[in-house]
Amino acid sequence: MRQILICITLIFLVGQSVGQHKKNIQKSWVKTSIENLSERVVAPDTVYTRYTFNKSTLNISFYPAWDDFKQTWAVTNNKLTIGYDTYTIDTLTDSTLTITLDGFRRMKFMAEDYLSNQDTHLVLLGQHNGRPYYKANHYITPRYTGKTNFRDFLQKNVEGYNIKKASYFRLTFIVTENGTIEHVKIINSITEGFDKEITKQLMKTSKDWKPATFQGKPIQTEMFYDIKYLNSLTPFNRGGLN
Repeated sequence: MRQILICITLIFLVGQSVGQHKKNIQKSWVKTSIENLSERVVAPDTVYTRYTFNKSTLNISFYPAWDDFKQTWAVTNNKLTIGYDTYTIDTLTDSTLTITLDGFRRMKFMAEDYLSNQDTHLVLLGQHNGRPYYKANHYITPRYTGKTNFRDFLQKNVEGYNIKKASYFRLTFIVTENGTIEHVKIINSITEGFDKEITKQLMKTSKDWKPATFQGKPIQTEMFYDIKYLNSLTPFNRGGLN
């Protein structure tokens, strides 16, 4: 009887541990560093990366304001499986996450909600509609919530403009506290038709944005979107933050 009780207790404790890990990890994490654990020399990874763990899916993004692709994930004890890779969870607190893939790399993250509350990340740009607006950045940023890929949606109708030389397009826009798009400004034009088409598609995403927040309150932020054409067939997209 005693052995049965011990087994039941262990199963309960393991279940609690797994459940706690899964609950604590379900938020957005911004990568702060990567340590190379392989024998191969690799260049430092300085690319912005955000992992957002939802109940059943993981959104991975290389741009703060929108998601790029989805992946599966699961937690078993202190093991975190992402797709086909299984990491060891080294640390997991309210604000920090460290995971290690043996023989490959160790990644350290900080919680986005922790980073977005830091005064040092809040940069005032001016006034819009009588209220302050701020510079969107890696930590304080609005989030596109539409069902389509943001970049593909903006560029889906511009192929017909037949760009024949290297070109650079850039615009800025403000995402208000209500998630609407306002104050669109063309900074670098390609052609009048191209500019109008991108602007038209951008305005269609109004209300498909979750506004940036600072210390729990929504704020207005200015972002940019740009496209670099290396030639008539190859757009190089960046976009997002000034």
